[in-house]
Amino acid sequence: MKGKQRSRTAETVAACRAWHLVHEDPIVFRDPFAIQLMPRTMRMIIKSRFLKRLIAGRKKYAYMCPLRAEILGRACFAEEQLEKAIKVGINQYVVLGAGLDSFALRRGDLTSSLKVYELDHPVSQTAKRSRLANLNIDLPKNLEFVPIDFERESVADALTRSSCSNEQPAFFSWLGVIPYLTHEAIFDTLRLIAAYAKSGSEIVFDYHISKELIDPVDVPIRDWVERSVARRGEPQITTLDPNTLEHAVHDLGFELIEHLSPAEQKKRYFAGRKDGLRPISYAYFAHFRLRM
Repeated sequence: MKGKQRSRTAETVAACRAWHLVHEDPIVFRDPFAIQLMPRTMRMIIKSRFLKRLIAGRKKYAYMCPLRAEILGRACFAEEQLEKAIKVGINQYVVLGAGLDSFALRRGDLTSSLKVYELDHPVSQTAKRSRLANLNIDLPKNLEFVPIDFERESVADALTRSSCSNEQPAFFSWLGVIPYLTHEAIFDTLRLIAAYAKSGSEIVFDYHISKELIDPVDVPIRDWVERSVARRGEPQITTLDPNTLEHAVHDLGFELIEHLSPAEQKKRYFAGRKDGLRPISYAYFAHFRLRM
């Protein structure tokens, strides 16, 4: 994000969730708060069925279908893995680069059993809290905002200022962030989490692979996305290799639980759809556990 501006990428993610709920069926991931967290103009655009018909035949709309699928699929994957972690006793959920995530708002049933820590830039957090206040939405008692400038401090340093306990395992969600970081920053973050967190802690993240490895049909989409986010001052700069990732992360102290390819995402979340909603061929999801 640029200086003191809130993240436009976070708004795009929420807009994709909102659009899906309003216009697409069947629902893959249900986020009723996404549209409320949008600026007023974006809410009007998303709700307009006339505008949907107007833009449905345009190239940009066709590009957005697999991008929405990436956003929806990774959210499903992360929260499915979190549910499993809760069942084995994990009661701390750390959302890295939370943006306009609404998990704590949607899951009131977990208020007394799961503490949620949202880590993000203070400017983005201030904008989110202001929007919630304007909507008269009370912050859940189990939600704690942890401000962090990811460019200047570590996740461990930020969590040390919070009530999060490194004496108990935690579940970390790191979605939509890795492509925007350097390779060094990615593995430094994983290394610091491994050093800070209790053994048995888990992490889910998504990442992109290099252009040479993807389906050629998605290359124009990839190029368009890279140009778009770069113009907003949030360039995507890093890809990872799915063939070497497990070994690299294993060396930091983690064991692989699940690695979901685009083909596997399609089978799990998008099988049988007729609306063009399908996974982008360059996004992978990974789930690791910190070894005992």
